[in-house]
Amino acid sequence: MVLYFSGTDNSKHVAESLHDPRTVDIKIALQQKKCGFTLKEGESVGIVCPVYYSGIPKTVIDFIHHMKLKGEITYLYGILTHGGGPGGAGSMLERELSKKGYPLHACFDVKMPSNYIMFGPLKDIEDEKQRIIDAEPAIAEIKNMVDQTIHIKPDWSKMDLILTRAMYPLCKMRMSTKKFYADERCVGCGVCASRCPSRCIEMIDGKPVWTKDECVRCMACLRCNAVQYGKKTKNYRRYAYKQSCDM
Repeated sequence: MVLYFSGTDNSKHVAESLHDPRTVDIKIALQQKKCGFTLKEGESVGIVCPVYYSGIPKTVIDFIHHMKLKGEITYLYGILTHGGGPGGAGSMLERELSKKGYPLHACFDVKMPSNYIMFGPLKDIEDEKQRIIDAEPAIAEIKNMVDQTIHIKPDWSKMDLILTRAMYPLCKMRMSTKKFYADERCVGCGVCASRCPSRCIEMIDGKPVWTKDECVRCMACLRCNAVQYGKKTKNYRRYAYKQSCDM
């Protein structure tokens, strides 16, 4: 079984590349309050998610808190997608799992295109495409190790852990939705609202309105050119995995 969380489909692509017959979207599982799973004999459990500020997304932490695995856990692994480096995100994943009494037998990471346009414009399109190409053999190697249930975790350095401890609080501080809005290009399709894992977007009079004070910053709504964060994103190119592959 593969459990994944993804805003712009990098982690979704990795999860689907594992070709596990049971693949679960963490966002939907949380929204439907269906976080309990009965494991088949010998079934592996994978958690695939992006790295946010050198940590794991709040949505994934919330899911783990609600997750109930019934049956013997023979192999539980994590795969982290990132645009720069994982930092100590794997250690954070292990810590959150241990709070529920679950082990982490293996942890992997994959470098993918960055999507966080709130920090600035995306990289060159050709660089983006090359990252996607370069990621495929890494994903294939991870799949091979997962299929063999290889137990391997990075030796997270002190610097990795310090980076996470320094960066992750910034993530918590920057969850405000005040600067989000839809500009004149919005056609009222409601896709941004349906994508939001925090359910903080409501369609009011045919336009999206951010009705909660905070979100998880997954970038799902900012896949649309009509959705903005303040003034600076107006002319920024947007990223989604499949869209970038089709360019």
